Amino acid sequence: MSAKVHGMPREGVAGAGAAGMELRMLHLPSEMVAATELVAGVWQVDVERAHVNPGLLTALAHAGNYVAGGFLGDELMAVCVGFFHPPFDRALHSHLAGVRLDAIGQGWGHAIKSHQRAWCLERGVTRVTWTYDPLVARNAYFNLHKLGCTIDNYLLDFYGDLGDGVNGGQRSDRALVVWDLERPVGPRPSVVADIDTLTAVLWADDEQPVLDLERARSLQICRIDIPSDIEKMRRVAPDLAARWRVALGHALGGLLAEGWSVSDFDRRGHYTLMRSS
Repeated sequence: MSAKVHGMPREGVAGAGAAGMELRMLHLPSEMVAATELVAGVWQVDVERAHVNPGLLTALAHAGNYVAGGFLGDELMAVCVGFFHPPFDRALHSHLAGVRLDAIGQGWGHAIKSHQRAWCLERGVTRVTWTYDPLVARNAYFNLHKLGCTIDNYLLDFYGDLGDGVNGGQRSDRALVVWDLERPVGPRPSVVADIDTLTAVLWADDEQPVLDLERARSLQICRIDIPSDIEKMRRVAPDLAARWRVALGHALGGLLAEGWSVSDFDRRGHYTLMRSS
């Protein structure tokens, strides 16, 4: 059985058809409780400290914002929450998206973002923004390569101390991405034949970050490397993970501030950046 997407045009859900998936908006109080519990599980906190709560989700949904879930039978597997921002009739900020830990890698992330895209287009919304941790390689690959988003800004310690089981004890640096819904879904054409031949301005030497921004002064295109699994590094070597956080802030944040742009992310753990002409 293919994915069921309630009330959404089929164009918006291409690639979201894993067996048994049902994507729909949340309305019932019991659904808001389940969504809050899922978010608490994803971010590894007690439900009382989840980043959303049933009352907030109910209010957002009642006001016409995006509060959706992905179901497998009666089980809630994924949640995505967004709200409108200026210009209010054309732009949505996707505040969070979470997939149950035992369902990661099964296509729920792509399915719920496809549902969100279709919901937005049906309402004339053509721009969706959200933030992600630029050190998490799988999220960078999904956002930049698979969906074709662009990085608009590097936000230093954006949320402050989040204090959850995923982000606790480190700066909450975030990349703000823009998803242009008027362009085709999917990655942009690669700008280089072999990313490994690009000059790196941040790379690993025995897992330690090595930063050399002076290299960028003579380049039109360069590479930034990040660890393949920063989440594991946070658990086993938190001090090393913190050094990568600082180094990436200087590299990615610094080059974006100088007018460079990110053109892609390679699944092996490389950002590709181009100097703006």
